[in-house]
Amino acid sequence: MGAVSVRHESGTAFTAECRSHTVRIDQPAGNHGTDSGMTPPELFASALAGCIGHYVANYCVKAGIPTDGLSVDCRWDTVERPYRIGDIAVSVSLPNVPDNRLAAIERVAASCMLHATLEHPPHMALTVNK
Repeated sequence: MGAVSVRHESGTAFTAECRSHTVRIDQPAGNHGTDSGMTPPELFASALAGCIGHYVANYCVKAGIPTDGLSVDCRWDTVERPYRIGDIAVSVSLPNVPDNRLAAIERVAASCMLHATLEHPPHMALTVNK
């Protein structure tokens, strides 16, 4: 089971800790923050792109496909009622992939853990404690 702890620092800034890693979370100046870190939606999109990149890179190494220039871009739009990310577009760029491997790369990218989680949302329990 994974676990992360997020602690309020000041204003809109938080620190997320997991294992031995720390990530700063904040809001842009236009949203009362100091822009000292990515926003939660930016981290969410980064995590999705990083997960897809990991799966693609791992497949490429096993298949002998060069990973030079591999990049994953993620863009999203928000929608209302409730306010949330509504559309996500992920683009994997892999300059040296042979044409006959493109479909396999797409299947591998779609099989990443976070993509699968979005396709099959988990049950989420939320509690507020004193």
